[in-house]
This record gives sequence, structure tokens and C-alpha cells, in this order.
Amino acid sequence: MEILADVAIGSGALMAAAYCLLLSRRLRAFTRLDGDVGRAIALLSTQVDQLTRALSTAESGAVAREKSLAAQIAAAEQAARRLELLMAADRAEPAPRAAELPSAVAPKTLWADTADAFEPIGRAPATEQRLRTTRVRSGGRG
Repeated sequence: MEILADVAIGSGALMAAAYCLLLSRRLRAFTRLDGDVGRAIALLSTQVDQLTRALSTAESGAVAREKSLAAQIAAAEQAARRLELLMAADRAEPAPRAAELPSAVAPKTLWADTADAFEPIGRAPATEQRLRTTRVRSGGRG
């Protein structure tokens, strides 16, 4: 009976050793950079570093553009104030009265004289010839 118990304990120890060997191989393959998971982890960490650098570059560029834009806005506001002062100074003369303005002319009287001068444009042969020449030069249908 003791021999049977020793054999069972020995076989259990051998099975545990084989299981530990299998686990160590799997763990080594998991941590190795050549494997799929290790390669994915290394690739992701590289991409995170690149994105962090790109983000900091974009942020510093945005700060510089913000300062430049603020300076341009301030200059534009100052120019607008100067223009408003110039316009106000130009308006110092009184506005003309309605009686001094030229009388409005009805649109019908403006177009009445030239109405017969307008004719629909027909198809001009010169235009068609130019179109054909252009198509031939560009490689289209002639």
C-alpha cells in the first residue's frame, strides 16, 4: 500500500513538473517580443509615444497660432476704430436733401429704346468649328 501511495505521489509530482514546464514556456512566449501579443504590445507602446509627441507638437503650434491670431485681431480692431473715426470725420458735411437728389427713372423707359436691338443668338458656325478643334487637340471626339 505504501508503494502504491509513493507511486501516486511520484506521478503527481511528475505531472506538476510537466504543467510548470508548460506554463513557463507559455509565459516566455507571451513576454517575448517576437510573439504576436508581445509584438502588439510593443507596437501599441510605440504608437502611444508617437501620438504623445505629435500631440505636444500640435499643442505648442496651436498656442503660437493663438498668440498670432490674437495680435492680428487686435490690429484689425484698431484699424476698424481708425476707419470709423475717418468715416465720422467725413460725414461732417450735411447730407443732401431729397429734393436735390436726381429723380428716379422707371426701368421701362430705360429699356424701351433698345428692346428691338436684342435678338436671340443662333448657333454660330465659327463657335462650332472652335469646339471641334478644341476636342481634336484634347483627344476627344472630333
